[in-house]
Amino acid sequence: MRRTFKTRVRDKAGTLNRLTSIFVRRQFNIVTISATPTLEEGITEIIFVAEVPDSDVLRNLIQQLKKQINVISVQDITDTNMYNRELLLLKFQTPQDELKLQKLIKPYDALVSFLKNEDGYTYLQAAGPQYTMDNLLDDLSSYQIEQVSRTGSAAIH
Repeated sequence: MRRTFKTRVRDKAGTLNRLTSIFVRRQFNIVTISATPTLEEGITEIIFVAEVPDSDVLRNLIQQLKKQINVISVQDITDTNMYNRELLLLKFQTPQDELKLQKLIKPYDALVSFLKNEDGYTYLQAAGPQYTMDNLLDDLSSYQIEQVSRTGSAAIH
C-alpha cells in the first residue's frame, strides 16, 4: 500500500541518506521524495511517498525512522485530512488538432496552464494530487511526449 510520511529533521549532512537507507534495506520502493526548509531555521521537512506492504511493517518502519540521528518527528499522514500536491511539467509535440487537446484537458482546467507553444512543441504545467497527475499523463499519452518533470509531493495538514 502506498503511504505518505512527513518527517521533520535537523538540516545536517547525511540525514537524508540515513532515512532513505532504511527504505532500501527493507526493499521498499520510494515513489517520491520532497525536501523543503521550514519556517524554523535549521529544520527541514521531508515528505516520502513509499510502497509499504502492511500495517505491521508500517509501525516498524516508523519506529526505525524515529530512531535516526537528527530526526525530530515522523508521521504517517496518508489518512489525515491534508492537502497533498505535486507539480508536473510537460513538453510534447503540438498536435494538429488543438481543439481535441483543449477538450482532453478540460476536466483538469483549474489545475493545468499552458506555458507556451514554440518550435512545434507545447509546454504546460499542472499541479494537483499525485493520482490526478497520473491520470493527466495517461490522458496525454497519445501525444508525442518529449519530456516530463515531476516534483515529489508537498503536503500540509
